[in-house]
Amino acid sequence: MSENKGCLPKYKIFVAKLDLFKNVEVEYLEELLKSMHIVQYQKQETVSFNSRKHSNLYINYEGLLKLAKIDESGDEIVMSIIDKGGVVSPMYFSAHYDVCADFVKKTTMLSLSKDAVNKLLGKSHQFSLNTIKFLANNVQELMLTSEILQLKTAKEKVGWYLAHVKINHSFELPFSKSLIASYLGMKPESFSRALAELKKEGVQLENKKVILKQGNELCRYCNKVVGSDCPFFNSERCIHN
Repeated sequence: MSENKGCLPKYKIFVAKLDLFKNVEVEYLEELLKSMHIVQYQKQETVSFNSRKHSNLYINYEGLLKLAKIDESGDEIVMSIIDKGGVVSPMYFSAHYDVCADFVKKTTMLSLSKDAVNKLLGKSHQFSLNTIKFLANNVQELMLTSEILQLKTAKEKVGWYLAHVKINHSFELPFSKSLIASYLGMKPESFSRALAELKKEGVQLENKKVILKQGNELCRYCNKVVGSDCPFFNSERCIHN
């Protein structure tokens, strides 16, 4: 279901706070939002996102979805998890690339037309800079994830993810264990075994909360990209110093 409610104040406030639109001129942003549509997706609904049928730029206003590819044998590779404030940009996809959007929760997406976004790119230097940074961050995230998935053991993958959680989510898992396992390219049982190994090192989960015996057990699984957001980065306590 799609509905044009782009002028509602709550959506304006939400969009203006996103990094992609940070410091964009108010008059240009308001002009963009006039073309915005609100799209609702139900839990377990699946949509193929591509530049032919879904060429807009989508923002997750509320809910949760995963972007995935499924091979011929039915195995799923989770490319990204998009929670509140996350952006999906099929308008930048190749015409030959499809990705499956699987909605984990009932989700409200803000849809901005390709033409309106391109018009803003031509008007706002700040938005152009924000877009370059957004695309660069996406590339870096994909490269980092590829490195983790291909070069790390199961325990190292889970340790790396928990280090990320510790730094960015106040020790609380942001998603279910099964979804995180899929994102890390692991079966749920492999994820559980990795958690059992980490528990021997002083790392454990109580419901969704990460508990550390000493406080620095996950530092060995951190890297400079994730660690750069840590308050102890490059301090005497930091392993990357």
